[in-house]
Amino acid sequence: MLLNEKSKFTDREIIEKGSRALIKELGYSGFLRFIRHSEGISKENYLKLEDEIFDNQSVDEIFDNAKEHWENR
Repeated sequence: MLLNEKSKFTDREIIEKGSRALIKELGYSGFLRFIRHSEGISKENYLKLEDEIFDNQSVDEIFDNAKEHWENR
């Protein structure tokens, strides 16, 4: 498993850094649209979608597939 030093951030720091990154990339109006859209996504729907997408794959398989995807872009 990969160790990510950035995982040591508090939840508040993650929200602040994520918000800044979204604002930088999308602008304020795009950021607000993203927040408005994501508020409607419930955890239950995400878990169902996650099961469909990853279909009982191991973390290593998911990582390998993601790495291959990014290398072939």
